[in-house]
Amino acid sequence: MTEIEGCLQTRKNFYAFLYRMYLEEPPRKLAEDLVNKKVPIPDLKSLNDDMIEGFKMLKKFMETSKDVEDVHEKLTDEYTRIFLGPGVPMVPPYESMYIDDVMMGKSLLDVKKVYRKAGIGKSRDYPEPEDHIAFELKFMHWLCEEGLNAGDDGRVKECLTLQKTFMNEHLMRWVPKFCDDVYGNERSDFYKCIAKVTKGFLLLDSELIDELLEDL
Repeated sequence: MTEIEGCLQTRKNFYAFLYRMYLEEPPRKLAEDLVNKKVPIPDLKSLNDDMIEGFKMLKKFMETSKDVEDVHEKLTDEYTRIFLGPGVPMVPPYESMYIDDVMMGKSLLDVKKVYRKAGIGKSRDYPEPEDHIAFELKFMHWLCEEGLNAGDDGRVKECLTLQKTFMNEHLMRWVPKFCDDVYGNERSDFYKCIAKVTKGFLLLDSELIDELLEDL
């Protein structure tokens, strides 16, 4: 595996971790992994301040989590309270709510155009609109996978260029503020740390994409 392939694989795995944190109410398996300390903590030396703080909080959360049922119930309650409602979510996980101040706004149409151009679409089984944070992070994951499956450097560069554009025109325009809002409204440390890790990773990955494009 080349250095670029290794980097794409690492980024793909991390995007997979992140989008699953926002995709749906936390599964019981996540609570089991937290209680059993099976969620990996990376080497903090190469990370930025937001990621370092987030992973330290996650480590502490796992150390103090003892009962699977209790953790699962609390995570589900917090996910519902922050992202689902009832009524308007405390922190709406949609780009259009941050950019257009309305659901199903122009931002949603813009991301749909990006997805169509890339040749992908949303499954009918997934109820959320395409500007949901989980779907946008999943798109970055998919582009990493496309880069890994590419047969030549040209296709890898194409995938990275699309990631750079999507990062600048969509993710970085709203997700950092979204993460700050999650951090400020969270009552338990779990989603606080996920918000910090998400914000830190996107800031780090934005720079990394530039470096990868320079190397190609």
